[in-house]
Amino acid sequence: MKSGLSLQELAREIERRANAKADIVASTKNMHMESGAGGMHLHVGDKFDYRVNNIAHEQIGTHVDIPRKYYDKMLTDAPALLADNVNEWFKKYPAERMVRTLDGTARAFPSNKYRPLENEDLAQAVLPPILDMDLDVMSSQITDRRLYIKAVDKRVVRELEAKGGKFGDGKHNIVRMLAPAITISNSEVSEGALSILGGVYDGFCSNLATFGERSLRKYHVGAKHELGENVYAMLSDTSRRKQDEALWSAVGDVVRGAFDRARFDSLCDKIAETAEHPIEGDPVKVVKLSARRFGFNEEQETSVLKHLIEGGSLTRFGLYNAVTRMAQDVESYDDATAFERAGAQVIELPANEWKELARAA
Repeated sequence: MKSGLSLQELAREIERRANAKADIVASTKNMHMESGAGGMHLHVGDKFDYRVNNIAHEQIGTHVDIPRKYYDKMLTDAPALLADNVNEWFKKYPAERMVRTLDGTARAFPSNKYRPLENEDLAQAVLPPILDMDLDVMSSQITDRRLYIKAVDKRVVRELEAKGGKFGDGKHNIVRMLAPAITISNSEVSEGALSILGGVYDGFCSNLATFGERSLRKYHVGAKHELGENVYAMLSDTSRRKQDEALWSAVGDVVRGAFDRARFDSLCDKIAETAEHPIEGDPVKVVKLSARRFGFNEEQETSVLKHLIEGGSLTRFGLYNAVTRMAQDVESYDDATAFERAGAQVIELPANEWKELARAA
């Protein structure tokens, strides 16, 4: 697991951002982009001027239907041309958009129907049960894309018993102690759903794996996605607040339920069984196919193969362990969390898909 902020540092940063962020909803006919000091700037009306970050660039490019590769090329090599292109489509096809801002930066460019689920509200919902249950917050972070809180209940520990195989280097049966864990994440910039995923923490190697089973995912949707545009528009602030209160109450319940002992034992049994699932084909090809399936780049693929060979267990468990181990190597906290999820997805593969992957030659 990758280290991050302490819980106290996280709380301070959440509070700082809550006081520094703002949203503007306006028509694109009243916006224009231009190249300036520090990169591209987005002007909204006559008063507001924001630097544009990578996330907002991605969302602007999608909105005006400029292919990502060409957008990035113009951004790097011809920023004035990019501004001309964006401004032309802003004016020709005007649309209401939300500009989410923080510290003088346009950090997101979602639809005006986007329903923000704010990090400060999430913290108020999840931190009380985390503290009440005396969980260890092992790692937390706020990136440009997401907030993460990763907690473990170290009071509940179970030895992972291999069935028909050995854990570790293939020669010695290393004792692996697992504890139930949870990964909570949220995006304020339209980069995926609010997510609460249960998982397991391996005390032997400090690896975390997050599983999709028994999870909560809540997308940041607005009028046309939930109740119908006309109905949602008629809702009072009180009604909308009640909707949010119900959501945050459910979030707290999911955090508490994620540490159910029966669920944890079921996950441990599922992981242990994979020591009996051998890699029958070429390990290099197996890792290459895994990289394609889970979106690893070439450098990450090489590292996963290295961890698989060094682990000495050419099994599904060995691949799972190699992928989750990569979370400690990558620089990006977002990427590290993705590897923790991808490792669990190796375990979650249906039997027929695992056999196809394991027999790669």
